[in-house]
Amino acid sequence: MDLRVKKTKKAIRRAFFELIRQKPVEKITVRELSELAEINKTTFYAHYDTIYDLVDQLEQEMIETIVERMGAAQELVTDPAAFVHALAENIFTYGEDFEQMFSFAMPQFAGHLKEAILRKVEADGYAPKQYENIGALLIFIVNGLMGLRNASPELAEEQMETIVKFVAGGVRGMR
Repeated sequence: MDLRVKKTKKAIRRAFFELIRQKPVEKITVRELSELAEINKTTFYAHYDTIYDLVDQLEQEMIETIVERMGAAQELVTDPAAFVHALAENIFTYGEDFEQMFSFAMPQFAGHLKEAILRKVEADGYAPKQYENIGALLIFIVNGLMGLRNASPELAEEQMETIVKFVAGGVRGMR
């Protein structure tokens, strides 16, 4: 990627995260984002169709990063504790930007992350279809961790072992 493109996208994203801390995404305009990023509206539209296109691309990048950093996705079944710890670490890594950006779209994000994890499980050579409720379990885990992250990161850290035991018990019950 061209250095100018990288710098422009970085400026757009920085401006977006600054604005998302001040107002909901539906109130952010391309004009104000462009002004804050010190670019023309035309430049914004050269990279993104709409503000929601920007959000979609940011979401996809976060999902790809989370899934890449997780290691072996089949750990959900083989070692649920390691899976939950890795997933939580990655979700909590994004901090305030993650919280602000996805507070309005958490159900969609959780569903997209679940699908990405299922694809990784299959790519790693494990057939999640043998556990018919694995998708529901993933949604439960992701929504639970994201909800804790948004409500109280400190509580999430304190309660991690309880969460891990609960998930491990659920996975054992699926076998």
